Amino acid sequence: MRKSKLLLTVFAGATFAIVLSGCKPKPKPDTFTYRSYSSALASNWNPHSWETNADDSVLSYLSEGFVSLAPLDTEKGHYQWVYDLAESITDVTRTSAAALGKYVFDGEEEANAYLDSLDEDNPGQYVYQIKLRENLKWHDGTVINADSFIESGKRLLDPDMINYRANLYYDGNSAIAGAKNYVFQGSRAFFDNLASGDHKIKGDDDLKLEDGVFVQKENGLGIFIALNHSLQYLGGYTLKDYVDAYGAEAFDMPSWEAVVAKVETEGDDAYKLKLTEENLNLFKALLDNSEPWGESGADWIHYAYVEEEFPEASFDEVGLYKVDDLTFNYVMATPLVESEALVSFTSSWLVHEELYDANIDKTGELVVTKYGTNLNNTASYGPYVLKTLEANKQMVFERNEHWHGYEKVDGRLTSTTLFEVNGQKVPQYAPDKIVIDVLSDAAAKAQFLAGNLTSYSPTASELSDYTLSDALYQVDETYTMSFFFNAKLENLQQMDQNEGNINSVVLSHKSFRKGMSLGIDRAEFVTKTAAYKPAYSLFNSLYYYDVWNNPDSRYRDSEPAMQAIVDLYGVEYGEGKPYATLKEAYDSINGYNLSEAKRLMKEAHDALVADGIYTSGEEIKIRIAYAKGPIQSDELAQVALLNKYINAAIEGSGFGKVTFEAIGNLEDRYGDVPAGKFAIGYGAWGGAAFYPFSNMEVYADPDKYGVNEIGMWDPRTETLTVEFDDFEDTMTWQQWSGALSGSGKYVNAPNELKLKILAFLEREYLDKFFRIPLATATASFLLGFQVSYITNEYNIMYGFGGLRLLKFNYSDAAWAAFVKQNGGQIDYK
Repeated sequence: MRKSKLLLTVFAGATFAIVLSGCKPKPKPDTFTYRSYSSALASNWNPHSWETNADDSVLSYLSEGFVSLAPLDTEKGHYQWVYDLAESITDVTRTSAAALGKYVFDGEEEANAYLDSLDEDNPGQYVYQIKLRENLKWHDGTVINADSFIESGKRLLDPDMINYRANLYYDGNSAIAGAKNYVFQGSRAFFDNLASGDHKIKGDDDLKLEDGVFVQKENGLGIFIALNHSLQYLGGYTLKDYVDAYGAEAFDMPSWEAVVAKVETEGDDAYKLKLTEENLNLFKALLDNSEPWGESGADWIHYAYVEEEFPEASFDEVGLYKVDDLTFNYVMATPLVESEALVSFTSSWLVHEELYDANIDKTGELVVTKYGTNLNNTASYGPYVLKTLEANKQMVFERNEHWHGYEKVDGRLTSTTLFEVNGQKVPQYAPDKIVIDVLSDAAAKAQFLAGNLTSYSPTASELSDYTLSDALYQVDETYTMSFFFNAKLENLQQMDQNEGNINSVVLSHKSFRKGMSLGIDRAEFVTKTAAYKPAYSLFNSLYYYDVWNNPDSRYRDSEPAMQAIVDLYGVEYGEGKPYATLKEAYDSINGYNLSEAKRLMKEAHDALVADGIYTSGEEIKIRIAYAKGPIQSDELAQVALLNKYINAAIEGSGFGKVTFEAIGNLEDRYGDVPAGKFAIGYGAWGGAAFYPFSNMEVYADPDKYGVNEIGMWDPRTETLTVEFDDFEDTMTWQQWSGALSGSGKYVNAPNELKLKILAFLEREYLDKFFRIPLATATASFLLGFQVSYITNEYNIMYGFGGLRLLKFNYSDAAWAAFVKQNGGQIDYK
């Protein structure tokens, strides 16, 4: 019996007992509490200056965005945009010539010329009109209207404050027109070279030497390489973050150390590389020498910060202005498509003006405010309000009675969505109270098992204990763990002589590698491996090819993508076949076919013996580049299974016993395999979930990426003819890998064609068996049985529905009774 069913039975019994015992005394109303934990409490939830994830989590209770993403159909995985603070958001660019002329262009004539250039399908994408809901209020009853957002915007962009989060609104894709000029008026400042979606400095030709230092040719202003500054190119991380995380796996460490030796590591100039000729050459050498990082010296421009100079300005020149009491316009600095604009509007810059100003401190060089740092200077316009705060111990949130989404029913605040999920409106924000305690991991685990926490994140070593638990939730990631090979015969012969392998030459035969793949029972493999799910292809179900326009646009669910994998594994479907439809055939695939694996191993054996490469019956030992750190217990379990699988596959083939050995403590396993130190490596590729058409580059473009399998082939010269229907074209693998992105040959082709090309490439590449997909990585946590999410199926757009749509299976009293009945400990295994 599943534990969740048992719990619901007990809950029903507890409720029945309460009903029977009810007499004249009026029972206390049920309460529902969500209990969380953190290693440290948040310290700053001011929306203008917050920094940490803990800070952001507090803001999620006290505020809300103009819009958010929510599930529409959890079975199909459909999402929807829903309106929260806003009643509507509309692109009004076509009717805003005056605003465009004032904030974006040099007058209305230029603005009208832009508008005249638009085709009928382009609404303009500059001016978005935000109409607010009626009855928006702060927790103290103060009314929120369009003026509130304009005044909060002035404070956000105050040039005397230089607020940390102001950069979201003066820089990047969703920057407000005129905001940067206002914030930095009368000064000079450095910014990411990739600001506003394009490079200000595009290459060496944009530089000139002055007194031994490169400056911008156009204006003589400064420039430096940012080693430890947030970079848009790196998704907000710094180059140092990546070097610290991956070290020699991705970077040439001597080159990095040579660069760092040229900078200060403390103070205002920390990790700023002055752009002398020598220093620029050192940095280019770092990129050229770091083959796994996948870049060349010409890519230095992605890591540059450039200086800009700003004249005096007024807030009247900022593209944020009132239309009426509940409406204001937001003018983008550069055009932004609606889907990306909506992403920008999932949060807000709103502050309580009176409380914000009352906490301003002007004694320092910059004006600051203590707003949003303790109980007394915190305001809420979200579903919860901060009720108590004990430093370094606990935060407690309770319902905000003035939040627009609540109604009072039988004296209790409740809320129901204005949108439908699975065809009906559903309760939202079920917790009456949210409690966050400061706990160590060990203490959190103990409290969770004692029923005193709603969720817990097990360590990697603990996860295997909960693999079959009803409480385990796994968040899929785009990364696919695979074996990758250097299986060219001459390379393997060298490894057999010098690198500790014995007869690894068997890997040179494709049938051996294919038999190895089909012999792996991935369903069993992942049960011994924390936080993994089986994988049979390069790309998992998180990849969308047109996500903003079509919630069904999963690449993996497209007919070409399914057909590619069905063809790879030789599954037949149709009339008189084992499966009636393509979908049924695809869903049947598990990557495991022991009889076919044995046939392939026999085929490989006979060919290798006939060619004098292998002597029948001899032992085979192959070392696998497995991990950066020491080999862990779960990794030993993985390898034990792999040895079981491979020896079952070779049974009766003529091959001698095969032993795989996992090697850890490797600084650069991704580089060690193509370098000929290992025949097999274990690692992952992932990312770019919303544009899978670019992802073949990591497998076939050695000029952009450190191709793991480059020891086996040269995709720069090997050609491939892609043909289907009436389409046929021949290019190198490298050219094909970039043909669907950037300035590639087919980048502007219809999605239908691009899907067929990508699927063709995926199948042809997997059929080389240069790489064997094994498992998809996940992030995992346990959710207590007191609650459940609206769906158990993770979706990249809305997760599991989140706290907003969380459901309680037990009231606090019923849960306490159940925990007591179970001896004060819940079995989640």
